[in-house]
Amino acid sequence: MKQWKLIAVAACLSPLACFADSPWSGDAAAGYIRTTGTSNSTALNFKGDLDWKSAPWSNHFQTQGAYGSSKGESSAENYQFGDKLNYDLNPDSYVFASLDYSNDRFAGVVSRYSEAVGYGRHFLKTDLQTLDVDVGVGGSQTRDDLATDYDNQFIGVFNINYLLKFAPNAQFHQTLHVEGGADNVFINPVAELKLNIIGNVFATFAYDWRHNTSVPDGSVHTDTITTINFGYTFGKKPT
Repeated sequence: MKQWKLIAVAACLSPLACFADSPWSGDAAAGYIRTTGTSNSTALNFKGDLDWKSAPWSNHFQTQGAYGSSKGESSAENYQFGDKLNYDLNPDSYVFASLDYSNDRFAGVVSRYSEAVGYGRHFLKTDLQTLDVDVGVGGSQTRDDLATDYDNQFIGVFNINYLLKFAPNAQFHQTLHVEGGADNVFINPVAELKLNIIGNVFATFAYDWRHNTSVPDGSVHTDTITTINFGYTFGKKPT
């Protein structure tokens, strides 16, 4: 009995071994850039994903944030949290419910909540590539700078999620999230290249484009974030 306990403890010294038979998987990454001299600036960003799968259910939670400062003053600051629950109706289609929160000070958004339910399809599902497309309806509550109350609106939601594994240690991931109502349309495509370095350690190169059709006076309609991050994945095979 003692021998089996020692084997179990030794196995769990490897995080991947502990999660091998678990419905949980995920990854976490972060990046930091600091420049000094003619231009003094810092930039910090992080991103985390956590997945749970137990057919026919699956759940995806994600969080990300970015902060930048130049000459001692904040030049960028935004945070996002999202959770999406799927239920497979059959091998090709599913229904979902999602909840999202964002805070983007430089777009003039103090806080935005959105909730949606809808229907989606797995258009591609192979070892090399996957493509999911879904549409839904829901509502959003947004509070802008200088506002004391939330603006409520009915919204439509459209999502695309495409993944291509084009090499044994590399993959390309493209997502598109659109949510819009009578007051504002938010468009957010994200392109990411992920490279496995060694074991479960990886690097990502990502371009995040965020556009709001309606923003408070003095705020910009479009924000872009380009990141280079290093991270660690668990509960699934390396790319």
